[in-house]
Amino acid sequence: MSQAKRELSFPILFPETILEDWTIEETIFEDRLLVTSFKNNDRGTIELIQDQNIQGLDEERLRNHLIFNESPTNLSQETEEIVEIYNYVGEMAYFMEPNPIVQFTFVVKNDLLAEVNDIVPNYQIIGKEISTDELRKFISTLEVST
Repeated sequence: MSQAKRELSFPILFPETILEDWTIEETIFEDRLLVTSFKNNDRGTIELIQDQNIQGLDEERLRNHLIFNESPTNLSQETEEIVEIYNYVGEMAYFMEPNPIVQFTFVVKNDLLAEVNDIVPNYQIIGKEISTDELRKFISTLEVST
């Protein structure tokens, strides 16, 4: 983790406290990609992915959501939604096959609103076999690691 902090050109997020019943399973850092896996007692897993090559977020749409409270019309109502959790905003996606997965691809709100021309770091969390509420709790513990 300390090597990633030194070498990556964007802030690293990490839980301020690990939720009860969760443990760190492994951390992988290679080629500017940082993945930390967490596991709970009930077979649920969370992967925190930090890589500036994460694609798919429409930052302008997220910015408009924050500023004007606009809801996009091109998201699938059943499987995707724009969500604000703590200091973050992004797209929450739900997949049911073959196992339930909740995926949150997001940015730090302040980074999104600060400078339109700067590169905004994108992050992703993938929760497998956990509830959306549990994923939200995990996200609310994330802080910039110093």
